[in-house]
Amino acid sequence: MTARPAVRMCARCQRTTSKPVLVHEVHAATGPGFNVYACPDCADHYPPLTDPLELLEAETPRPSRMTIRIYKVTPEGAVAQERGEIHSWTGSRIDPTPQTSAFPPCNCPGCGST
Repeated sequence: MTARPAVRMCARCQRTTSKPVLVHEVHAATGPGFNVYACPDCADHYPPLTDPLELLEAETPRPSRMTIRIYKVTPEGAVAQERGEIHSWTGSRIDPTPQTSAFPPCNCPGCGST
């Protein structure tokens, strides 16, 4: 039995080709992904394939900043006064929350701070 030649449609010019070139792999979160092919003439217009595992190794997690805005509100929910902002790091580099007049310490027995 002879193998049937691979015939694919070029993603760029939409013509069928018997010599498809793999130009992109689409990964899906659910279900199978798919491959994107191009004809040899159009394949040069696509960037080289990247290995997903190389992308994971190259990424270094960088910390991000979190901004907490403190407001005094009326019983109706309208902002009566802006009390300030607190900037803090998130992730593995967590700064302790500063005790300011805009963010007073809690007096509840669950927190233990007085």
